Amino acid sequence: MKKTLISMAAIMALSAATATAQNKRLSKSSTKAEAEKEGKLLEQRIDQMVAATQRIIFIDSVVTDKENFFSKYNLSRDAGSVYSYDNYFKKGNQPNAFVYVNGLADKCYFSAEDTAGTSSIYTCDNFNGQWTTPMKLGGLGNDEGYKSVNYPFMMPDGTTFYFAATGEESIGGYDIFVTRFDSESGSFLKAENIGMPFNSTANDYMYAIDEFNDIGWFATDRSQPEGKVCIYIFIPSETRQLYSPDEYSEEQIRSLANLDCIADTWGNGKERQKAIDRLKAMQAVNTGETAKEKMAFIINDRVTYTKPTDFKSSAGAEQFKQLQALESQRAALDMALAKARIYYATANTSDRNALKNEILKSEQQIESLELQITQLRKDIRNAEIRHLKQDKS
Repeated sequence: MKKTLISMAAIMALSAATATAQNKRLSKSSTKAEAEKEGKLLEQRIDQMVAATQRIIFIDSVVTDKENFFSKYNLSRDAGSVYSYDNYFKKGNQPNAFVYVNGLADKCYFSAEDTAGTSSIYTCDNFNGQWTTPMKLGGLGNDEGYKSVNYPFMMPDGTTFYFAATGEESIGGYDIFVTRFDSESGSFLKAENIGMPFNSTANDYMYAIDEFNDIGWFATDRSQPEGKVCIYIFIPSETRQLYSPDEYSEEQIRSLANLDCIADTWGNGKERQKAIDRLKAMQAVNTGETAKEKMAFIINDRVTYTKPTDFKSSAGAEQFKQLQALESQRAALDMALAKARIYYATANTSDRNALKNEILKSEQQIESLELQITQLRKDIRNAEIRHLKQDKS
């Protein structure tokens, strides 16, 4: 049987940022002996966390600008929404604070800086269009070992709460934690570090789950240049399953803890494909809701239209309306097809036979729509290019 814990040599290879994280933590130590003691304790914690790496399927990842990273979270309306503090409250004094608003839009949680230079989480309710006076969440303050608390997310049960924090329980910068609200005491229970692969010696934060579609997201700046973060999309697990040292080598577990290659988490790929179908359906819904507000229609290498009134020819403007209708129809079919495929995996024999015809019909309709959309786009471009040439002449 392989050793349960990863060797110290493997831990040192886990991340080049480990030494930096230690130096940040040890700067407050008054003596060399204290510094060495804290260093050993930190190494032991990392050792234990790697060995307890949670078995999670990561379906995709995307690198994006840190400034607007939360725009990559395709949460359904019921799961709530994430915003920057300044944009949501229309203020400019909390550039690094974030807000979570629940699906009903009647309760929010947000981070705000304290007078001591740290940050804490506050909550307020919406009554008749007005937010109540914010109240600080109990159990998540400096007295619990946290320095800065940010990136809140409350599950629909109104009890399970995720956040990111720096402090004694963090192994690097921000780590992700989970806690639960205790209705009897009116405060949150002692939070737990959710461990690896979600946390690392870098900054890891904004853990969010859409339980209606069984999709999760979190952000990290591990292995990223300044100003960039990586968004990982994963399938949440109801029970915590670990990688068995009987099946995986120390090197493999270390790699999985560090998310070196998310393809290593896919297994036979069936669960990942189902999750991809769900994600596409979610994106189709979100795209349909915002299609009328946003557009980018490329005419040629120099001209791109960003609103319907940009069209110069009457033919192009009319055809663009037809294009929007076809794309909305395709988005609706994409969503219906994704749901049918998800249901097919668990359906009985008679339902599967019916679903086969439905899926085949939808695929044929989508293929036909794609051909129509492609041709219509060409027609619109040609009409606009002819009109632009006439204007120049």
